[in-house]
Amino acid sequence: MSAEVASYIAQQPEAQAKALKTLRKYLAARVAHAGVAAEEVISYGMPGFRILSGRGQGKMLLGYAAWKDHLALYPHSGTVLGRMKAETRGLSQTKSALHIGIGSVPDDRVTDRLIHLRLEELG
Repeated sequence: MSAEVASYIAQQPEAQAKALKTLRKYLAARVAHAGVAAEEVISYGMPGFRILSGRGQGKMLLGYAAWKDHLALYPHSGTVLGRMKAETRGLSQTKSALHIGIGSVPDDRVTDRLIHLRLEELG
C-alpha cells in the first residue's frame, strides 16, 4: 500500500478505516485477477488504481472513498455505471459512484464487469 493511501485510510474514523482496508485488499485482488498492471495512488482526493502499462496507461482505473454511512466505488467514468444497470439493479448509486455498505465489498461479477467496461472504455 502506498504511503498516501495508508495516510488517507488512517485519517478516517475507525469503522470506515477498517472497511477501507478490506475494500482496498479486495479491489487489489480483483484488479490483479483482471491482469491489469496498476499502482495505488491518490487521485481526485481518494485512493485508487492507476494503470501502469498497455491500454489506458496512466489513466485511473477506479477509485474508492469513505463516507459517513457508506463506501463508494468510482470508475472515473460518466458512462460505465450506466452500462451496468443489470449488474447493479437494487444497489444504491449515483451517475459516478456505486455505494457499498460499511464493511461490505461488491459482488465479484459487479467489480469484474466494472473493471472490464472501464478498460474497454480506455481502449
